[in-house]
Amino acid sequence: MAETLTVPRDLVQRLRARLPAVTREHLFDCYAISETTWTKLRDGKPIKRSTLERILQRYERLLARAA
Repeated sequence: MAETLTVPRDLVQRLRARLPAVTREHLFDCYAISETTWTKLRDGKPIKRSTLERILQRYERLLARAA
């Protein structure tokens, strides 16, 4: 079974700050996640570690492009 974890609220807020809007298209374009995964993040429910790792990699790329 895949390892899951709960993402700290401050990290979810930082991820949200980089989204132009919380839409299916922006979630996929920015973080390659679904609305279901975003809802889990937002609501403090656990997600797979591999999913969080992918989100964080994409988040770092967004930060690098903005710099």
